[in-house]
Amino acid sequence: MTALSVENLCVKAGNSHLIENVSFRIEEGKIAAIIGPNGAGKTTLIKAVLGLIPYETGSVLLFGHPFKHNNSHIRVGYVPQRLEFDRTFPLTVSELLRFTSPPFYSFPFHKKRREREYVCRQLEIVGAHDLKNRNIGSLSGGELQRVMVAKAIVNDPQILFLDEPASGVDIEGQERFYDLIRRLNKEKGLTVILISHDLNIVYRFADNVLCLNRRLVCSGRPAEALTDEVMKSVYGEMMGGYIHSCHEHNQ
Repeated sequence: MTALSVENLCVKAGNSHLIENVSFRIEEGKIAAIIGPNGAGKTTLIKAVLGLIPYETGSVLLFGHPFKHNNSHIRVGYVPQRLEFDRTFPLTVSELLRFTSPPFYSFPFHKKRREREYVCRQLEIVGAHDLKNRNIGSLSGGELQRVMVAKAIVNDPQILFLDEPASGVDIEGQERFYDLIRRLNKEKGLTVILISHDLNIVYRFADNVLCLNRRLVCSGRPAEALTDEVMKSVYGEMMGGYIHSCHEHNQ
C-alpha cells in the first residue's frame, strides 16, 4: 500500500517557488530519506504534507486519503528540526507525554494508573524510562530527541516524519537514535520519512531516497539514485568522491 503520495506539489512564498511540481510515492513500511542542499525546500515539503503550511497546487494523500489534523483514521507522528520551549518551565517528561497520550475510557479510579503505565511503555520503547521524572529543560540533546520520538509515537502513528532528528547530537547518540528508528520500523512496520544531511545515514538506514532542490532531482534506492552526476549537479564537483566513499563504506 502507498503510505504517502505527492503529486505536482507547489509551494510559493510571494513570487518565488519554494518547491515546484514535486511528485513521488513512498510505500508503507519503508524508510525514506529526503536530502538536498540548504534552501532546497526539504522542511517546506514536510510541512506542506502535514498541512502546517499551505501549498499552491498539487495533492497529498496519506494512505489513500487527504490528511486532516482531526482525521482519526490517519495517525501521524512528527519530530521537528528544532523544538523551541522555555527550559525553566516546570514540566516533567511524563507530564509532557500524558498531555498527548490517547484518551483512556475507563472509570476515573483507573484512568491515571492506565495513563502512567502507557506512558512508561512508550518511554521504555525509546530507552528513556529513566527520564520520566526529569524536567524537560534539564535534558541533553540526545535525551530530548528520544523523548520527542516517544511523544511522536505515543498515539501509535502509521507514519513518522523526522526533520533532521539527530542534529546537535553526538556521534554515539546518533547511532543509538537511528538504531531506535530502524527498530521501530521493523517491529511496528512504521513508515518513516526523515530529512538528513548525512549520506552515511542515508545509505545505512534508508530504503529510498528523494533528492530535492526545489524540484525533485531523483528518487529511488540510494545506491542507484545517487549517481556522481546527480550529486555534482546538486552539491557541486566535490561530492562525487564522497558518494563513492559512503557507498563503499556501507556495502
